[in-house]
Amino acid sequence: MTPSVPIRKRIVLIGGGHTHVLVLRAFGMRPEPGVGLTIVAKELDAPYSGMLPGWVAGHYSRDDCTIDIVRLARFADARLIHGEAIGVDRSARQVQVRGRPPVGYDLLSIDAGITPLLDGIAGAGDVALTVKPVSTFGPRWTELLARALTPEGPRRFVVIGTGAAGFELVLAIRHRLLAELPKAGLDTSRCTFTLIGSGRLLATLNARARRHGRDALVAAGIDLIEDDAAVAISTTSVTLASGRVVACDAALVTTKAGAPPWLRQTDLTCDAHGFVAARATLQMRGDDDVFGVGDCASVIEHPREKAGVFAVRQGPPLERNLRLRARGEAAVPFRPQRQWLTLLSLGGKSAIAARGPFTASGDWVWRWKDVIDRRFMDTFAKLPAMAHLPQGAETDADMRCGGCAAKLGPAVLQGALDRLDAGAQRAPQPRDDAAIIDEGGDTLRLETVDFFRAFWPEPYLFGAIAAEHALSDIYAMGGVPQRALAIAVLPYAGARQSADDLFQLMAGARATFDRAGVALVGGHSSEGAELGAGFFVSGGVARDRLLRKGGLAVGDALMLTKPLGTGILFAGWMRRLARARDITVALDGMRKSNGVAARILSAQGVTAMTDVTGFGLAGHLLEMLEASGVGAVITLDQCRRYSGVDDLIGQGVRSTLLSENMALADRVGGKGATDAALALLLDPQTSGGLLTGIEAGQAERIVAELATAGVEATIVGRVVAAPAEHFPRIMIE
Repeated sequence: MTPSVPIRKRIVLIGGGHTHVLVLRAFGMRPEPGVGLTIVAKELDAPYSGMLPGWVAGHYSRDDCTIDIVRLARFADARLIHGEAIGVDRSARQVQVRGRPPVGYDLLSIDAGITPLLDGIAGAGDVALTVKPVSTFGPRWTELLARALTPEGPRRFVVIGTGAAGFELVLAIRHRLLAELPKAGLDTSRCTFTLIGSGRLLATLNARARRHGRDALVAAGIDLIEDDAAVAISTTSVTLASGRVVACDAALVTTKAGAPPWLRQTDLTCDAHGFVAARATLQMRGDDDVFGVGDCASVIEHPREKAGVFAVRQGPPLERNLRLRARGEAAVPFRPQRQWLTLLSLGGKSAIAARGPFTASGDWVWRWKDVIDRRFMDTFAKLPAMAHLPQGAETDADMRCGGCAAKLGPAVLQGALDRLDAGAQRAPQPRDDAAIIDEGGDTLRLETVDFFRAFWPEPYLFGAIAAEHALSDIYAMGGVPQRALAIAVLPYAGARQSADDLFQLMAGARATFDRAGVALVGGHSSEGAELGAGFFVSGGVARDRLLRKGGLAVGDALMLTKPLGTGILFAGWMRRLARARDITVALDGMRKSNGVAARILSAQGVTAMTDVTGFGLAGHLLEMLEASGVGAVITLDQCRRYSGVDDLIGQGVRSTLLSENMALADRVGGKGATDAALALLLDPQTSGGLLTGIEAGQAERIVAELATAGVEATIVGRVVAAPAEHFPRIMIE
């Protein structure tokens, strides 16, 4: 994106809790000139706690009750760091993130949630399922449910905690199991459910609401044990403070949650329990540039229980005060409500409502709660048009891709190079992945350069992937990369922000080069409208091990070492259509080195190889086929895609380079050459896999050897005799 005003203030948000997601949405709706947002989030699907019991009960899908942080950050034009914050250095104004360099901030907000405290319950950390933090509960509950739906699965369930969370959870579990077990042909008669607490049931609610709660438990046949704390949990029982032992196969804990331990290990001001000590302005005591919100903070002037309703209510005041502080103005105090509406689901589609002395219950309350919850989630799922559209773009669909989808198309490139060759009055030269410099001796020198606009706005990860992409040209020719030079373009910003951007970009690249044993020896930087990076890489290859695009033989199997679809995925990300989990998988795949695969394949004696980048699988395969004088058949079903790619193709998402790559479509045919197939096979890849031909009889063994080394290669087709003139060189089946 091109900011209309250079970034002068960088706000860093730690955590994707309820307060921060509201801030992101608000900044997306109304950007603050000169202010850039960065969010550091460990989980990219942020669960909405209000709908979690409904998901457990089976009323909602997982997507219904999670907020996609990737889409939301895109809407807010925020940089997203998928990682775990583990510290804050206020003197350096930096956030420490596990496994990567610190991130600088001008203003900081902490919404890091809470963590289970299980010291008082022996064995809980080993065998119990903790509900907090909510972000980790989902996959563990899914696994428990799967076990419960087997003949020998758990049947005796105990929930520890008689507050609202434990009350809703035990009813939700009962409802789900009594509905699902018969579908699996399993008997429900052995199922038992117990709710245990050190205090009274729903102690913070009024007497009538508590009575409704007790009646609901009795009607459901759930045993209630009050004023008797759990002190030990094993795989078969829960032991209480009174000495009573309750048999159980699965225990879930909803109590004993505290502040993240790392908060106390910093110089942040915390209260006696380790929570960030915040003022009524939500600013931390002792530092006007640090804010604390959500469950991880305590507003000293207005103490309230840890509940999602308060985190949601803090969203607008936090947004307002971040804007004020970024402008150099004083923050405004915020007073939370003294009474609030509590809506508790009862397993089925019935609920209790309580606010102060008011209480109601019934199916209509559940419908009311469902409307409120869905309306809240719709504010994130149905985002309006972006306010950050780049210059010249009137809609999301007008935005141009970055990465390899920002490259020139094959017709434009070929035309320019042909004119150069004609002007030089010499025969066209073979166009390999890297330049070959023959200085005599047994070793050839290889040199290549790559550069593109950022496809991902966070500099560290972009730098790491851009470096990996540049190395692949050397790997594709059987070479060993040795040295690199960097070219960096930084978006207009203040001096401090530019310095941090350059540091993050080069730190990401350096991490990639260090893993590859490549020396980053220098480079050049400049300012520009958008973040961009490129690398000149040099290396060497033994003369008799050089691999080029020619050399495929009829009968060879065609092997690809990475999935396809990065161009489509990131075009979908730009339009806020790609899902967080799919983008995460793709980013991880793009960071994987092609070096391991190249070494193994080179040792197997392959005779032709290339890396799949801007022209897509079909475009780069055509280069190999023409250099080898053969044709190919591609089996579409065997071409691995990154998750989510097929869905996006079905929605009509295409990278901006696809229309240029379609100039090659007349050389691709067969019954499988549908529009969707061409969109996939001509999709430009950033840091794509290696494409090579291997002897068909060796294919299974080589695939297995690559798998042992962590490379998930697939056979995507076969080499056939060259087709007759005017017939497609690639056939899709």
